[in-house]
Amino acid sequence: MSAAVPRATVASALGLPATTDALPPGDLPVERLGTRYLAYLAEHDDSAGAPDAWTGLVMDHLMDEAPDLALAALIAALPHDESELLADPLRDMGARSPAIRAEIERRAADDPRLAAILAAPEGDDT
Repeated sequence: MSAAVPRATVASALGLPATTDALPPGDLPVERLGTRYLAYLAEHDDSAGAPDAWTGLVMDHLMDEAPDLALAALIAALPHDESELLADPLRDMGARSPAIRAEIERRAADDPRLAAILAAPEGDDT
C-alpha cells in the first residue's frame, strides 16, 4: 500500500474544515500529489487560479508539518521530472530539516536520477 496524505491534512493546508465537501473523498496518494505538483511547477503560474495551485499550498504545508509525506511525493514525481524542476523543492526541504536532508542524501547515494537532479544548478528551469 502506498503512502497517502490524509484528507484532513489536505483540507487544513487549503484552509478548509476537516469535514469539507469541497474535496474528493478519501486520502490523497503521494504519487498523485507529486505528479500534480510537478505540473504546477511546470506552469510557472503561482496565481490562485492556476489549475494546480492547490498543490503548492499542500506541498508547503507538508514540508513544514509532514516532511516525510512531502519527500515521498517529490520522490514519486522524479521519474516524470525531465526538466529537473524538483531540484529546488528538494533543496528547500533539506534546508528546512537536517533529518530530511540526511534522508535525501541517503536516497541520492542509491538513485542516480535523484543525484543528478540535486546536482542541477539552483533555480535552473531548463
